Amino acid sequence: MNSSTTRGYAACAILAATSIVTAGTLEGDVNEDHAVNVNDLLLVLGNLNQYCPPSPESCPTDLNGDDITDNVDVSIVMANYGATEEFSENSESESDNNSNTSSEQEAVLVDPEPVVMDAIYYDMYSRTQSRVNLGWDLDQGWQTRGWNSQNGVEVLPYAYGGGVDYDHDMEYTDEDLDNFQAWLDENIPYDYEGPVVLDMEGEWWQMMNYANQDQMDEIIDFYIQGLEYAESMRPNAKFGYWGLPKKHMTLDSYTGASVDRLLKRSGAIFPDTYESNVGGNDYNRMKAHIETCIEKVEGDVPVYAQMSPRYQDQEYGGWRHFHTNEELMRDQVNPTLDARWTDEDGHTHRVSGIALWDAYVYVKYYNADWYSLGDDEIAMLWDDVDAIHLSMYQDMASATAEQEPAGEVPPSDGAGSQDVEVGNDTSSSSDTSSSSDTSSGSDTSSGSDTSSGSDTSSEDVPSLSTSSKKKSKKLKKSKKKKSKKKSKKKKSKKKKSKKSKKKSRSRK
Repeated sequence: MNSSTTRGYAACAILAATSIVTAGTLEGDVNEDHAVNVNDLLLVLGNLNQYCPPSPESCPTDLNGDDITDNVDVSIVMANYGATEEFSENSESESDNNSNTSSEQEAVLVDPEPVVMDAIYYDMYSRTQSRVNLGWDLDQGWQTRGWNSQNGVEVLPYAYGGGVDYDHDMEYTDEDLDNFQAWLDENIPYDYEGPVVLDMEGEWWQMMNYANQDQMDEIIDFYIQGLEYAESMRPNAKFGYWGLPKKHMTLDSYTGASVDRLLKRSGAIFPDTYESNVGGNDYNRMKAHIETCIEKVEGDVPVYAQMSPRYQDQEYGGWRHFHTNEELMRDQVNPTLDARWTDEDGHTHRVSGIALWDAYVYVKYYNADWYSLGDDEIAMLWDDVDAIHLSMYQDMASATAEQEPAGEVPPSDGAGSQDVEVGNDTSSSSDTSSSSDTSSGSDTSSGSDTSSGSDTSSEDVPSLSTSSKKKSKKLKKSKKKKSKKKSKKKKSKKKKSKKSKKKSRSRK
């Protein structure tokens, strides 16, 4: 920085030094600690001039939503430097009261128990054949996929790279439509009745952060056009877009353009609960977010919350670290399952499902020696991640099994709500303003992880279809016919995976 710029930032900091705002409105709080300070400034400076990674990822240091961390984002931090958040127990209780229309009318749960779905992005779903082959050869995710299959946890199909807009260039072409139809034919049976995630972010995804209503309506029209085409191909499937509504759109303080028309038109919605506030309690914030999502669709559209097992490294950027199971449950799973909204007829609604999203490509990103590793070493690393996924899915399944059935009167204080101090709850950082929310769960590393060529976007094809599952069975049968020597190696690999699970936990 030059001296004049530094003096300008310092002046902004002095002006903001005594600023106190209400919860959920603090702009520039990159690390979600309720204060804009030197830590937030260092995070932005550490990613200066870095472009945001492709979806499904977010970019918390990109505070103005222009897909790059630059001097504008530094200015936003400095303009709010010294500001802190003040929580009000009264405002929170008022919010809880608003979620239920009448205390005089006995509310009854009308939605079935939520389900757990497998949204892990395995390399076998990639558009890159080499990744597909290696994933199958090393049986990537064998523990989690096997357990989920045996326990009724179905795959949540993800159409990456733009969904119907197959090359995510914000234009529907004949080639896009042909490619999307081919993807459907390979992955989604014609009579499928479940949810399908369309991950179409692209240029207009960022525009949603600052668009006026006329601009937003143009974006919504385009998104709805994609829904209509998808529904014409699979009329029973429940299509919707990832990450909507964005977290800042569900705040009481939000005054930006509405996306409610798109939400109500969708077959399902897929808001995310990603968070990087390690050690902080986000229960109340996430519960309020999901309750507002249910309210926005008036309980008429299924809500499937998308969760992340990872959090961002605040020093180096990137989704390098895993939450503990306890933190995932407290800050994402429990608040989502406890979220309730009651309509004027006394019908209480809740989410239809929860899913855990993670990508095995992160293992490659965050291992500098990746290209020198042999297959056995790669399998060990994958098994470490697989063991974490398995443990989390087991806890998620246990939590959904404890949900009360439809027809019961829910507890007045929210099912399973936690006794938490309001002061320990967090508000969103990059999610708190229309100019600061970004895409799903992102890698903000200043290294090669931030390149626009990330494998998690345009080359990705999601979920395994019925035909793909048949391929999996054939693969397993072929493995049984292999030599005893290879069988012994596989047994050895399973033993190593048990050890690697312990190592994975110790590293955290």
